[in-house]
Amino acid sequence: MDLRHLRYFVTVADTGAFSRAATRLRITQPALWRQVRDLERELGVRLFERLGRRVRVTSAGEGLLLRSRELLAGVDRLAEHAQAMRGGEVGTLSIGASPQMIQNVLAPFLSRYLKSRPGVDIELIEEGAVRAAELVERGEVQLGMAVRSGHDRLEGRRLFPVRVLAAVAPRHRLARRAAIDLTDLEGERVLALRRGFGTRELFDGACRVAHVRAHVILEAGDPRTLIALVEAGRGVGIVPSTAAFTGRRVHVAPLLHARTSLGTWGWVVWDPRRYLPAFARTLIDELIEYTHRTYPGRVFERHAPPVARPKE
Repeated sequence: MDLRHLRYFVTVADTGAFSRAATRLRITQPALWRQVRDLERELGVRLFERLGRRVRVTSAGEGLLLRSRELLAGVDRLAEHAQAMRGGEVGTLSIGASPQMIQNVLAPFLSRYLKSRPGVDIELIEEGAVRAAELVERGEVQLGMAVRSGHDRLEGRRLFPVRVLAAVAPRHRLARRAAIDLTDLEGERVLALRRGFGTRELFDGACRVAHVRAHVILEAGDPRTLIALVEAGRGVGIVPSTAAFTGRRVHVAPLLHARTSLGTWGWVVWDPRRYLPAFARTLIDELIEYTHRTYPGRVFERHAPPVARPKE
């Protein structure tokens, strides 16, 4: 048994499919299947069972999965410590973030941050803000641009408020509203982000509390898709304030529930159990300073009640 076998095993377990795991590991699917089969033969247990095109870890494999994650995390920490000992800002940092956070926050920030750090490489993983925190907890990324449920074991620092907005076409009946109440969406065709995005979770939760039946006709993975469909008059878009609206012919307003603006705070989070290189701490400090000066959705702070400030 070697570390490569364990990495292959963990990746298949995380992705739930040999095809996805092979793509992530950049090897062929048959080669990955042989490596996992060799590990099963060496251990004398079956690690996966097939469920159609997907696979699931067996009960015998669950214990190995937990120990494999711990072992690989320890190896990664050792490698990063050794790298840090060489001195200077050198290394790779992986960050999980939503499409709109990558487009409108990380892209402009990193273009400046990396200019003076030629030895630093940033790997970006696109995922909704809720699942970005899950990626950090599973050790798949080192930092996450996330919203927090209050039940994670992560450490983090607050960035800026993220509001849930309603976007409508210019001639829509709600287009003159400075703010749109959740109950105004009764009977409307709703365009929303898929589950796993923070604003979608907030929207669904508020609808349940208000007993509003949202007629969601489309779920997307990028707010730009929703905004384009709103422009075409296909419905009301539920979008985060981190999206970009410049140059788009839509009316955008904060979404209210019980006279309160739906929203949360964006965080940068990490797992305290895993090693974080020194340059990552610098990146976090500079990211907070950058977003304090400018962040998407700042204009809505003047038109809606403030989002509650959480404790750090």
